Amino acid sequence: MSIESETGAVFRTAARVILLDQHDTVLHMGGDQCLDGITRWITPGGGVEDGEDLRAAAVREAGEETGCAIDPEALIGPVAFGVFTAFPKGRLLVQKNWYFFHRVERFDPEITGGDAYEQQFGFAWLPIDQCGAADGTILPDRTVALVKRLRDGDIPAEPVELGGTFSPRWGQ
Repeated sequence: MSIESETGAVFRTAARVILLDQHDTVLHMGGDQCLDGITRWITPGGGVEDGEDLRAAAVREAGEETGCAIDPEALIGPVAFGVFTAFPKGRLLVQKNWYFFHRVERFDPEITGGDAYEQQFGFAWLPIDQCGAADGTILPDRTVALVKRLRDGDIPAEPVELGGTFSPRWGQ
């Protein structure tokens, strides 16, 4: 028996993209109000499909969730990783997020694919100091420090550990 079969828990890998524009703001999506009264903002990204590598997943997810077409060779990283936990529909979800980095000119994002719940998301270009402030990040200063490094051209030789993130409660 495994914890998955005993509890219905889901373990998955995801790829996310930190999109930093010329105004030093980072694209976030969400804006949905959780049951705890928190307005949640996250970076674009999502689950890696069977047989898909991290870079391809990051490019695909960024395209589906923002409309931003990224040349896979222009994507930097992975630059970081972290673990996200949540209890959607009362079941444990543990997701290892791998973060990539890409500089962009500010654009008007639009969801062109993805999951049904994402169709309700809005977008916000948030200042670097707000990265991780509304997504359940336990140690948001790690994310802020990483994005400042990336902004300054200091690309880590190895992915940086961002620690854990949890999701505030949302509706069923």
